[in-house]
Amino acid sequence: MFASLLVLSASVAYDAHLPPLIEWQGKSVELLQKQGPLTTDFELSAGEASPDYANTMAFVDRLVAANPTQFQSQTIGYSNSKRAIKMLIASEQGFFEARQMANSTKPTIFIQAGIHSGEIDGKDAMFMLLRDIATGKRRDILKKVNILFIPILNVDGHERSSAFNRINQRGPTKMGFRTNANNLNLNRDFTKLDTPEVRSVLKVINDYNPNLYIDVHVTDGADYQYDVTYGYNPVFSSESPAVSDALNQFFKPLIDDTLAKQGHMPGPLIFVMDKRDFKKGLAGWVATPRFSNGWGDLKSLPTILVENHSLKPYKQRVLGTYVFLDGAITALSKHSHELANAVKKEQEFVPKQLIVKRGYAKNADTITQFKGIEYSSSMSALSGQKEVKYLGKAHTYIDLPIYWQKDVQHTVEVPKAFFIPPVYRNIIKKLKLHGVSINKLEGANTQPLKVAKVADYTFDKAPFEGRFRVSASFDYVP
Repeated sequence: MFASLLVLSASVAYDAHLPPLIEWQGKSVELLQKQGPLTTDFELSAGEASPDYANTMAFVDRLVAANPTQFQSQTIGYSNSKRAIKMLIASEQGFFEARQMANSTKPTIFIQAGIHSGEIDGKDAMFMLLRDIATGKRRDILKKVNILFIPILNVDGHERSSAFNRINQRGPTKMGFRTNANNLNLNRDFTKLDTPEVRSVLKVINDYNPNLYIDVHVTDGADYQYDVTYGYNPVFSSESPAVSDALNQFFKPLIDDTLAKQGHMPGPLIFVMDKRDFKKGLAGWVATPRFSNGWGDLKSLPTILVENHSLKPYKQRVLGTYVFLDGAITALSKHSHELANAVKKEQEFVPKQLIVKRGYAKNADTITQFKGIEYSSSMSALSGQKEVKYLGKAHTYIDLPIYWQKDVQHTVEVPKAFFIPPVYRNIIKKLKLHGVSINKLEGANTQPLKVAKVADYTFDKAPFEGRFRVSASFDYVP
């Protein structure tokens, strides 16, 4: 009894500072089970908690033991703290080898959770979905797709857990840390590949050639009614516009409808220009290749970034993720040919220029209806600034401005090739992970080169993700 009181006290305390909620009771609560085979730790905690690394890996083993002909787990890499990064593979035919799955007639969906380990909704949602497959409740899933699933990518950050790591997030009761053991943000590493975790992800993608990549996060910032927001680079800014268009046409309507029927509210992946004044408009973000979805866009790998709403209860977010993934699987099974044709079109196109820097447009587009939350503003005696208090009441904004990153600020020409001097041979493995073709020059083989010499440069005053960024101008010598 005393232990139960302690748990109740903790569950009340950890979100007491957060804004009031709009009451929610979606149909998706029927997905929960309270007892029976493979009931998850999340369900046993009434939707409040997420298991630690050891219990997560133990549940992976239980899933495989329950359905060994269709499930298998693999270690795809190790963190710098030597924790294993596990991936669960699910296939109706037992196609677990990369070559088998890459040649399968069924599309493959690759789902990644815990790249920011405090944002762990995807782990518990997929455990429920995989449990339903293993116990026969959802036999239809593996008739549609093959599944690759990483329950925790940032395994070291996951174990640096606390009730206070994300104080603006409503659960779970304890959550992991944002960065890995070297304090590097894995979702800023998809270009430079400094972390073993992201290098492991790229190797999986190269080996298994998935048709759809989903990266599950939890957003933060402003309050609004949507509980599941998601997106990908819009067509106007995409390096693979045919892929973005296919996701718009064939995936988004089906996913949105699936979520709505289960009592969830899907919304656009957007941010706020000024968190203290919602009416100033929304910020439309374009991901660069250091992010998973920006890298996927450049590679022509259909990639969806899910950002569940941090102020919604953990149970609601996890159930919303289950429903989202269910909808994405159905969309992939129905429209894999349309998506594959878009990918083929983009892979055959070689750009002559790339946009490497964008800014927000001066003139706004308009969202005709945005489902927000009422708020009040007041001057804070503590900070001396205007502060916002969300009131937990629905408010629909009409014709809200949205500023997309449409202002092209810098474009570069794409060279036919780069020469890599022997002193930089350490980057060759990284380039190969990116799919870049590397040819070794033999003997007296000569090639015409254009040399760029640094004319002027400025280093940033502080490091970023373990490196000092630099701004430079160049003189080119033919």
